[in-house]
Amino acid sequence: MPFQLRLLLLTLFLAASASAHQVPNMTIEADFDSQGHFAVKVNVDPRVILSDQPTSLPPVVAAWFLEQTPEQVKATFEKAVAYLSENIKLQFGSVVLPLPEVTWQAMDGITNLPLTPETTEVHLLATIKATVPVRQGTFVLGFGQAAQVSLILLLKNPSLTEPKVMVLFPGETSRPFAVVGSSAQEPAP
Repeated sequence: MPFQLRLLLLTLFLAASASAHQVPNMTIEADFDSQGHFAVKVNVDPRVILSDQPTSLPPVVAAWFLEQTPEQVKATFEKAVAYLSENIKLQFGSVVLPLPEVTWQAMDGITNLPLTPETTEVHLLATIKATVPVRQGTFVLGFGQAAQVSLILLLKNPSLTEPKVMVLFPGETSRPFAVVGSSAQEPAP
């Protein structure tokens, strides 16, 4: 490709990048241990709970969260749980796990550090901890058709030195991922 054409394309790309805002997406890190426990961290861009068309909104600034009353924060997190319940399906073998209890933290979406008044992009970090169902050796994540964003899924288990990365779009399901099922005994019938 001639130098002038490459320069033109680079200039167009930089101009488009400068005028566009970050497109919302979701990142999920699922970490499975060798005893049958797991922790899932979901990085939620609040635009997905603020609009049916999250790509139409600019990034959400710190004041949106920092100026909320405790009741408003509770309502924000409830809305985020409803969004996750609707759009995230945790399946282990043949067992679909209801969304376990979620703990929340607001954070700087650029640095992944705590919010400051200067934060230009707020994200909500959901943490879910639970146990893999007994005798279920694979994990599959289903991503809801109504999610409106793409999903980056990072999967970890003790046998991997680097996380396995998958990209999902609304309505898609991840490939099966090997996990260690819980060693807990099932209750007698």
